Parts: sequence; structure tokens; C-alpha cells
Amino acid sequence: MTNRKTRATYYTPGKVSAARDNVRNYAWAAALRDAAVSKAEAFVALGLDFLWEAVPPQTVPRSYGVNQVLGSPITGREIDKFGNYPYMADIIQEPWKILDPSSGLKFPSNDFDAFYRSGLDEGGMFRRERADRSLLVNSLYPDKGPGWGVDDGLGWIDDSGNVYTFVAYYAHWFVWHGRDSLIEGALTACRDAFLYTGDLRYARAGIVLLDRVADVYPELDIAAYDRAIFLNSDGRKNKGKAIGSIWETFLVKIFIQAYDAFFPVMDDAEVVAYLSAKARQCGLSNPKSSGADIRRNVEEGILLQIYPAVKAAQICGNDGMHQSALALAAVVYDTLPETKEWLDFTFRTGGLAYDPYQVTGGNILNSLISNVDRDGHGNEASPGYNGLWLAMHQLTADILDGYDLYPEADLYKNAKLRKMFSAFPPLLLGERYTLNAGDTAATGNPYIQVRLDDMLKAFDRFGDPLFAQVAYRLNGNRTEGLHLDVFTANPEHIAERVGQVIGELGPLQLESTHLSGYGFTALRDGDASRRTLRNLWLYYGRNTGHGHRDTLNIGVHAFGLDLTPDLGYPEFADFFDMHRAQWVINTISHNAVVVDKSKQQGQWVAEPRHFDPTGQVQLIDVEAPKVYPQTELYRRTTAMIRADGDNSYAVDFFRVKGGRDHHFSFHGPEGPATTEGLSLSAQPSGTYAGADVAYGQRADDKDGSDYNGSGFHYLTRVERDGSPPSGFSVDWQACDTWNVFGGGAAVETDVHVRLTMLTDAAEAALADGIPPQNKPGNPQKLRYLIVHRHGEGLDSLFASVIEPYKGSRFVTSITAAAVRRDGVLVTGSEAAAVKVTLKSGRTDYVVSALDPDIAYTVDDRLHFQGCFGVYAEREGTRDFVYVHDGRLFAPLTDSVPHEAAGAVEGTVVDFTRTLTSHNELLVQTAGESFDPAELTGKTVFVENDGQRNAVYRIVGAAALGDGRFRLDIGDSTLIRAFADERDFAKGYLYDIEAGAALRIPLTRFERA
Repeated sequence: MTNRKTRATYYTPGKVSAARDNVRNYAWAAALRDAAVSKAEAFVALGLDFLWEAVPPQTVPRSYGVNQVLGSPITGREIDKFGNYPYMADIIQEPWKILDPSSGLKFPSNDFDAFYRSGLDEGGMFRRERADRSLLVNSLYPDKGPGWGVDDGLGWIDDSGNVYTFVAYYAHWFVWHGRDSLIEGALTACRDAFLYTGDLRYARAGIVLLDRVADVYPELDIAAYDRAIFLNSDGRKNKGKAIGSIWETFLVKIFIQAYDAFFPVMDDAEVVAYLSAKARQCGLSNPKSSGADIRRNVEEGILLQIYPAVKAAQICGNDGMHQSALALAAVVYDTLPETKEWLDFTFRTGGLAYDPYQVTGGNILNSLISNVDRDGHGNEASPGYNGLWLAMHQLTADILDGYDLYPEADLYKNAKLRKMFSAFPPLLLGERYTLNAGDTAATGNPYIQVRLDDMLKAFDRFGDPLFAQVAYRLNGNRTEGLHLDVFTANPEHIAERVGQVIGELGPLQLESTHLSGYGFTALRDGDASRRTLRNLWLYYGRNTGHGHRDTLNIGVHAFGLDLTPDLGYPEFADFFDMHRAQWVINTISHNAVVVDKSKQQGQWVAEPRHFDPTGQVQLIDVEAPKVYPQTELYRRTTAMIRADGDNSYAVDFFRVKGGRDHHFSFHGPEGPATTEGLSLSAQPSGTYAGADVAYGQRADDKDGSDYNGSGFHYLTRVERDGSPPSGFSVDWQACDTWNVFGGGAAVETDVHVRLTMLTDAAEAALADGIPPQNKPGNPQKLRYLIVHRHGEGLDSLFASVIEPYKGSRFVTSITAAAVRRDGVLVTGSEAAAVKVTLKSGRTDYVVSALDPDIAYTVDDRLHFQGCFGVYAEREGTRDFVYVHDGRLFAPLTDSVPHEAAGAVEGTVVDFTRTLTSHNELLVQTAGESFDPAELTGKTVFVENDGQRNAVYRIVGAAALGDGRFRLDIGDSTLIRAFADERDFAKGYLYDIEAGAALRIPLTRFERA
């Protein structure tokens, strides 16, 4: 064995010295020091004995939820108003007590601290059989009876049989886990205070606490307790040590970092004297009579526990969580052969296996290649959860950056990791929002997923000016205060570099975005400096795991508000929350179409057919063939069309062919919804599932443990029109739910979103959908429109116009326009057109067709041949014409209509086959010759096996002669996975292959 460890290895002396210099030289760094010192002082004041005794052994269970179904024992679900984990505590003045904010009562009602101390043995370990059970009496509220609210650590059962885990909740949130907890909170504060000041008082308190954790940590195992009662963050594995296996990954990193920080001063005479006395008092096998003994205790009790605990899935979280924990342990332990063995395991292909649960490998390289898509997103759909992938893999990269015992693991050279840094800026919407897909954030709240520190690090390391622009925006469009971390030499120099980029390129102005690997499009218009930003987005990516069954879901942001808020994070992201399983993740709760009263099937990503970010008209067209196997077509074509500098409207064509029931669902923001053209009658009782079906009562798909039904029983206060006209509208007046405008939460505004439906339907209905109610600030309800069509061999094309507007409408009329083929009226999904007349005097004809080779007439006055087109005129004179993937859109009176090529077609000759940030396609085109500049900015669609799509933005093009072109597709890799995940030497699998057909749709835009 070789032991190189003569000092701390993660917090190196050089880094610590730089940190102390920075806290002296920079106000922001001094603020970090002062915050850490303030908190550390509070813990130091408790005394070493208090800290020593604060670590409970295994016989006190941990649980993160008192009762996730019942809430408060007094107010029931009223406590949901205070959030998921609402109970409070004063760990210094009232240990082992939690405060119910909904009732003001404290629990448990007995003096658990006295009961706990009565059960401590000579070694300071709690033995339940020794504890004085006469202390288990209600002393706080005697009028409720001697046993009311009494918890001996295993929970209190009320008269109805409901279990409340007060003590376990306290042990979880206020002893072990959380910023203000005795263990995690104190160790973090003492670590930072010591690193920033060098004051040994903080190190002494931290060492005593860490040493005591090491005494008990090997024996901790949450599997000793009934998971049905003691809930933990374990992904239903019933695995973990101090807490559930997922959050355990964060907790152990605190332990490891604390050990690394305190390592150089563990020989301190005061620490040794105190801990050696405790060892003698408690009869511990380790005498703790030297710094070496104390280090050995921590290494044996914590560091050496991590590798077997990871393998046993006791420390096992989302991608990157346990990997970074084990990598950190390996580098801090810094001892061969263990360090290499642990790092080899971290990079070994494997994952979570079942029966029994075990982790067979950290899977880092395989996951980066196979699970991170070409846009840099993980496979969890939710931006919040995918953000954890970046945070955790970045941490592993930092841990191993320059580590000479394992130089082959420089993750910053991995093109996929680099791409992860640029994955989230494209999800920014409007001025203050991020895409709210899957289990993310609250219902329509302003939030930014992108982290300023990540953008500054990426700019510093990679130099891409985009990162500087994003950082500038996140910092309030200023450079003042920008800095790298406290361990960096000259950390504020980054501000000057960011300023140089802004001076050259200007502030961030995001263009329309298409992330075909992730499955997201944002059509953007407006100017951030004029506060006219508006966008329409469409999501078509992962719809499983932390995703929702929401393929082809659309949303609108305008005038500073989210006008179609997704429900966001459920009440509880587990398998017990039926509100989540049957409603929040269901297709009906999103702006999509439900087929045959069932939620969508799972998929990785759908298949885009067209994307065009041309300014006046912007288009996205996506088909999802896998989400409803009984359909032959499930496709959405949506365009955002500029009306003027401040306003745009959207035209939406949702095609569904197959099945016998189609329910189109759309909802607006919190606020009143009014209708035009509908005659609604209130349903006297029940839900949208039926007048005899109560709210939340499962009425369909009753077989099986997984719910695949409609979710209609979560739509309440129903109004129906059984014979709606072919044209009607619903107008939502937005409340400022999240106080964006500063006038108060939920105040009605003059911002609206209006949907006009132009499709024949059997029924139209309005109903209330209920967002998660334990997210403070969430609206109590949202009003949904459901348009129903039914019949055998059903072929539907739901054509609608969506208008966000402020004050008064900028649209005067919306009607369907007749589409004919060879003089015969077209019905069904083949083609449709709408006519939109604006107050400005402009009239737009908007057409969508499936086959660009078929010629149509529109409104008996226009030729159209293409996939999508807009013909705009004023007083009968053409204003502009837009044709995408088509040949013409012109009046019938034109004697010789101008025809243009609709698309470039060809085949793939070759492509970039290595993992790199610079990727190309070598293609052979057919037919006409093209100017390479005409292809730049377009999208190439390559036919492939359908497992994932093969759609890429063309960054640049070069003609090679004889119809060949080199297409630069930037940092979008063509690699799908390793050919053999166990043997990387066998190369890669790709999303395309040589000889595959390709298509590059073109756009013609002409003004009069």
C-alpha cells in the first residue's frame, strides 16, 4: 500500500491561502466568511459536549415527512399552504420539538429529550429498552389526554390509526440534514469559517462533531424501519444510512469535505485531549489519543464506509450524485490501491440493479455518451432534475481536475460534459422564466434554472461568448459583482472579460431555439430592452421518469407572464401521490390531445418534420408516432406570426388520425375565463369523468398498479356545450399569480390569452383543474377547455388561433378558410387554412398541408402548394408571402405563378464519427444547385431507424463540387451510444448512417 496523504488533498494549502487572501480583499468574499462565522459561532457556543451528544445513533429513525397524506394532526391538509416540509424547530432552545405552522402547536407533546437521555448507555448510545417510559406523557396539552401527541421515536398513532412521525422528522431535518441542522449545518459552517479565518475554534467544534458521526455511521441503516411509516428520499428502495439513499449522497460529501478541511489540524492538543477523554469515558476501541487515531476513526467510520455503501445502493441517487460522492472520497482518502479501485468503479459501466438493490458501476462515461443527448440534457426531462446532472458531473470533473493519481479522468475534455453547460440557456423564456416541463418548479412561477456560477466557470474554461452574455443577464445586465469562486486567484478579473464580450457583441438576445435531441422548441420575438419579449414553445422530449406524459405540449409567455402555466412539481414526486399519478403527469392536464381517454405511452423524443425561425413567421412541426400506438398520425404544426412590433399570434394545427375519442385540452392562467359562441350548461355534480364520479375517484383503468386512464376525474366544476359551433373562443384574463408586476399576488391584470377553435366537435367543455396545493403561491385552480370529437376511424385536425394580448385585442376576426383539392373540399387531417384579420388592416391566410407536392386552392382565390404558408394582404394587395417546404402561394389571378424549389434532397456520404465539439455531414444533393449561404441556418432532417431523431441545425455550408456539400452542424454530436458499453474500444453507435436520405426544407419570404 502506498499512502501519499500527508495533508488535505481537496482543500489544498494553496487553495486555502487564496481563499483567505480573497476574503481580505473582496467584500463579497468577506460576506461569505462573515455568514459562515456567524453560523459557526452559534454552534461553537453550544459547547463540545452538546455537539458530541447531538449525534443520535441508529435507534432513532429518520423520516423526511411527518405524514405526506394527512398533513397536520390538527389542521389536516391546511399545512400544505406552508410547503412540502413545513415544520419548524428551534434546535437550541427546544430540542426534539417541531412547530406546526398551521396550528401553532408543538410536537411531540411529551419531553422526548428527557426520554432520549434516559436511554443512553455508558457509550453514549441510545438503547430503547433502557429508556424511562414513564416520561412518555403529554405534558404540553394535558386537556387532550395523557397519550395525545406522544412519540417515543417510532411515531404517534391517533384515534383513527393515522401515524405521525414527529421525532423522526426532527431527526431528519434538524439533526442530520439541512442547512440549519446540528450535523450538516454545523459541519458546513465550521468548515467554511475555519477555511476562511484559520481560527482553530471552528475546526475543534467541527472535528468533535465529525468524529462522533464516525463513531455511529457504520451501523446506520434506514432499512431497519418500516418505509410505509418512515418515508425517506430513497426512490422506494428502502435504502440509506443516516437518511434516504438519494439525499445521503449530499450528506456524505459534507462529511468528506469537512474531514479534508480539518485534516491538517487534527493533531491539535485540545481536540486530542477532549476526544481521548470521551473515548475512555465511553469505552471506545479507538483511544483517540493522537491526531492519527482521530483521522483513522474518521477514515474507518466514514470514508471507508462509502464504497461498500455505494455498491449496496445505500448511497445512490440520480445520475452523478453517488459518483461524485465516491470520487470525492477517493481523492480525499488519497491512498493506493483504494483510490484507484474506487475511481475505476466510478467510471465502470453499470448502474442500479434490482433484487437485491446494488450498484454495479458508476457508469459516468457510458451515461455521458448514451444518456446525455446531443443538446446536453440528461434523460430526466425536467430541467430541474437535469440541472442536477450538470451540477454533479461538474463536481466530479472539479474533484478530478489535475489529480495526478488518475489523469485519464479529465472530464472537462469530454464534449458531452462541455455541452451540458450550454444546455439550459436555450430554455430561458421571456424575461424571467425557464421551460417548466415535467417535475419542475411551481405552477407558472418565474424562475431561472441557469446558474450564474456555471456560466462564469464555462466562460472562463471554454471561452464561448454565449456564457458571458448569459452571465451578464443573470447579473442584472451589469458586470459589477461578477467573480469566480473564493479559491480562485484574481477572481474578479472575470468581470472585465465579460464586459469585453458585451462591448463587442451586446447583451443576450436569444433567438428562436430548436433542441431536437432534448425535444424542445422556443419561437421567440420581441426585444428585451423594450420589454416586448414573447414566445411560443413546444415540448416533445422524454415523457417518463420525472417527465410528464406531455408530448407536443405547447405554452405561451407574453407581457411578462406565463399565460399557459404547466402544473410543475407535484405535491410529492413518489408513487403514493395519486394527484400526481392520475392528474399532474397525465396528458389531459397539458395542452395536448388525449386519445381514447388514456394517457400517452412513454417515449424518448419525437420526430420533428419542420422548423423555421424566419422572423415574420416562425414554424415548428413535430410528429410523435410512439405515444399512441393506435394512431397513424399524431402531429402538431404551430406557427407564431408577427402582427406588429409588440404582438404576435399563433396558429395551431393538431392532427390526430386513429382511435375513436379525441380530447383537445388547453388551459390559460389563473383568472376568469369567458366564452364567445358557446352555450354552456353547468353540470350539477361530479367531474368531467361523469356526474356520478367524485373528484379524485378513480373511475377508469381500474386494473393494474400503474394508472393509464384519462385523469378526467380530476377536472371539476364542469360546464358543457353539447353542440358547439365550428368557431368559438375562450378568453382567459390573467391574474398576476406570482406578483410579477408588483401590485400584489393574484391581482387581475389587463393581460389575456384567447383561443379560437375552428374545428367541428361533438362537445366543448370548461372545467377546473387543481394544481399541487402544497407549493406556496400556487393558484387554487386553472380553467381548462376540453374539445371532444368521437367516432370510428377518427381523423381530426384541431385548428385554432392563440392570441396573447394586453388591454384590447389586435385581431378583429378569425374564420376558417376553405381548402379544396381538384375542386373538392378537403376534410380531416390532410390540410386546413385559417383567415385572420388584424386591426392594422392586414389579412393573413395561413395554410398547413401534409404533402408539399399536392396543389390546393384556398378560399377559392389562392393557389397553394407546400407544407406551410402565410399569404398576407392589405386592401386586396399582397403585403408579404411566406412558403416553407413548398413551391407557391399566390392569387389564382396570377397568370404564371412563381414557383420555387421547396427543399434540398440528397443522401449522407459521411459524417464526423468521433466525440468532438466540431461535427460535420458530407452530403450529396440531387437536382438543382444551391448557394451554400442559402443552407446556413436551415435544418437538415436525416432518415434513420426512429429510435431517436436525426435533425440538425446547419451552422455553415461549403460547396465541394458535383452537388456535394460539407455541412457544419457545430457541437451537435452524431453519436448515440457506445457500440459496446462494456468495451469502449469497439467504438460508437450513431443516429445516422452513410447512404441515409436527407431533406433540407427551404423557405421563401417576399414582401410586396
